[in-house]
Amino acid sequence: MMLSFLVDQIQQLCCPLFQAAWAKWGSKRLLWEKMRAYFYIDALESMRHLFEALCDDLHKSAPMLASDSG
Repeated sequence: MMLSFLVDQIQQLCCPLFQAAWAKWGSKRLLWEKMRAYFYIDALESMRHLFEALCDDLHKSAPMLASDSG
């Protein structure tokens, strides 16, 4: 628990992507809700990918599924 708190505090102080995402969404509560939503809907490659998505408000289209209509 303390480790996750420490990581959160370090990100808030040192990570420009986290700070930009926080500034964009305005409140930490809304930022955490958006982060949770991205975890549910996207396969994220890294935390950097998550914060870039939050900053740019990226929306991935759903993958095309191959169908055998024959």
